[in-house]
Amino acid sequence: MILFRADMKQAIIEGRKTVTRRRGKKRWNVGSWHLLYTRPPFAKGGAKPFARVRIVSVGHEGNVGGGIPLTDGSIKSLDEWLIRLDAEAHREGFDSWVQFGDAYERINGPMSIYGPCWRVEWDPETVEVLEAQQ
Repeated sequence: MILFRADMKQAIIEGRKTVTRRRGKKRWNVGSWHLLYTRPPFAKGGAKPFARVRIVSVGHEGNVGGGIPLTDGSIKSLDEWLIRLDAEAHREGFDSWVQFGDAYERINGPMSIYGPCWRVEWDPETVEVLEAQQ
């Protein structure tokens, strides 16, 4: 089970959101399938999942976006790094890294973007929209 804000549901269904970052312990494995919800299934009224995805990548980041290091030699300029951050924001379903960072901190608290997280990715081709939610 993975919970998402309601505004991310359509981005996932359309294949615009293929990555999520989560704090806490690792709860996902490559190859595993997870149901996606906008409310917990045990919530009043019995929330139902809107989709199911197969995880293709799970990685730990020392800080949000830390998987795109500026200092490892693979990125030659600050501009290239910023382009990669914006590309990652698009995988998160946002138009820019700033927009993603603002949303991440609204969900997880001030300065949380500087803390560790898990980067969880699924292939948009594996998104199974559940019939009840179409």
